Amino acid sequence: MTRPPQILIVEDEILIAMDLEDMVAEMGGTAIASAYNIQTAIRLAESIEADAAILDVDVAGQLVFPVADILAARGIPFLFNTGHSAEDVLRARYQSAPICRKPTLPRQLKMALQQLLHSQRDPSGAGGALPA
Repeated sequence: MTRPPQILIVEDEILIAMDLEDMVAEMGGTAIASAYNIQTAIRLAESIEADAAILDVDVAGQLVFPVADILAARGIPFLFNTGHSAEDVLRARYQSAPICRKPTLPRQLKMALQQLLHSQRDPSGAGGALPA
């Protein structure tokens, strides 16, 4: 039996974070941690064992780039769930990271997460794919 995909959420708006946690659960994943500020997000990005992450770009007035850089260095895929308008900057800096525009439709988020999880599936086949 495979474990559900473990997802890190970085979002400063608590209601949106709660909605994301619910969406991840509805998709068969587990929101293993949520960070509401950059300092906590950096700590989690350095230590947590996640299969993927959902990142807001502007977290309490700070850009999430240090967190994204840590996750990228650790090989943890992530997507941006943002209302941030500088999509060209995101695409230039993080070419492989999907960008979901707020408000995000559940099916859009599910598709983006499935892509991330499939892209990092481990050779044993135990890597986390969300159920269809």
